[in-house]
Amino acid sequence: MPAQDVPEGLAKVFAARTRAVGEHREWTGRPTSGGGRFRHQGRDYTAYQAAFLLRTGRQPVGTVRPVCEHAGCCDPGHVDDQAARQRDRAALAAVKGIEHRPPSCDHDQAVHGRHRENGKRYCNACNNPAAAADCEHGNPRCGALPVRLYPCGPRCDEHQPAHTRPYYSAA
Repeated sequence: MPAQDVPEGLAKVFAARTRAVGEHREWTGRPTSGGGRFRHQGRDYTAYQAAFLLRTGRQPVGTVRPVCEHAGCCDPGHVDDQAARQRDRAALAAVKGIEHRPPSCDHDQAVHGRHRENGKRYCNACNNPAAAADCEHGNPRCGALPVRLYPCGPRCDEHQPAHTRPYYSAA
């Protein structure tokens, strides 16, 4: 997204909801996790996304986070998107001379390969496996350890304690 395509008035709205604290900028709007949220011209923004958009003039790739040590900093010069952080971490690994072992998994590292903050590489698919589906008995992650001892599932009136039934009323 070219810089001229940044929504008109975004900088003004962003500045009205933030304040300078030394070299950093803090969110003063309604507090939320992720640096604050606001709506401008029918689109939702986090403070981090707006700061990134104002600095670069393009939509972020992945999540935007502060890269400085100041908690919750949303200064445009102090936030980066996921692509920039991965690029910086790969450069750090190259500068430190970290030699990567070949991956021990079968995942495509061009897609799933990531770098930690210290420059070491890891497989995102292996570190964030999808949640296993529930079995037909209602047991989460069936096959690992039996969570429910009864094959009839979690909502069975025969095995569920009487005081937890939804229609229970004290007599």
